[in-house]
Amino acid sequence: MLYAAPSPPAEAPQPPARIVTGLYLRYLRETKGITLEAAAHAIRMSTSAVSRWERAQSPIRPDVLRTLLRLYGVAGDHTDFLVRSLPPRAYTRSGREERGYVRRAPHDCWADVARDEATARYIAVMRTASEVTQFCMMAPAGLRTQEYARAVLAPEVCATPDEPVLGLPSWVHRVPWVAEQRRTVLLDETVLTRGSRQAAVIAEQLRHLAGLVSREEPGRGLAVRILPMNPVLFIHTIGPVAEVTVHGHRMVAGVGLFPSYETGSRVAHLVSAGLREAVDAAWTREQTREELACAAEAMERRAAS
Repeated sequence: MLYAAPSPPAEAPQPPARIVTGLYLRYLRETKGITLEAAAHAIRMSTSAVSRWERAQSPIRPDVLRTLLRLYGVAGDHTDFLVRSLPPRAYTRSGREERGYVRRAPHDCWADVARDEATARYIAVMRTASEVTQFCMMAPAGLRTQEYARAVLAPEVCATPDEPVLGLPSWVHRVPWVAEQRRTVLLDETVLTRGSRQAAVIAEQLRHLAGLVSREEPGRGLAVRILPMNPVLFIHTIGPVAEVTVHGHRMVAGVGLFPSYETGSRVAHLVSAGLREAVDAAWTREQTREELACAAEAMERRAAS
């Protein structure tokens, strides 16, 4: 089923490279123990300007981005990649920066291909978002038991980890989950039966998920639901994906060989519509908890046999 994209908003969404880069600058600065005031003084700009860049409220000049990254200890090819990723600024004939949906449209999609730093930025996006609606084929970061995490994050199984593991940049380990984050996790129905070769580990994971569902507070925090395969929904065809809100900016985030982000594109609108439909089609809290518990019992019997 295809969806008609809604009309463009009155105010254009920020380019995703600006959102993610701003978040990156914030955590680099905090990891180095540098205050907003000190960073602003070092580049001879105002504190409010640095704050706006970190919140993706205004564009940052390439030369200033280079200076900040150097101040935070980032250099070389990675700096060049981030500078090239900045969306160009369009100007009217009067010399003012042009604002509008049409001029920003070519920059609605950004692929972050800088290896470990890209993965770290994806983690920061997911942890910092005030709202997350996420479709997954397996239990995602923050919902895993230790044994399950070791199993699914093995290099031969998961080429791109979505949570901090040994070898990722140190700054990402300092990024906390937002305390009041509203997170809806939609798990593909196959999570109930996949992984029979490690049945004991899967059984423990399924019981952990059932416990999370039992402790849910309506309208607050985390909600875990199972999304049935029938009827087949649009969201099943695009794999693990999430819609996130970071500093008031909404975008679609995906992770495969490398993370990618979209804001005002037609694809982003289609994915958002698919996620909303998936939430409506998911099993209820009671059914999700019951099915997780039953699947855990089945896995335990399989492990014992």
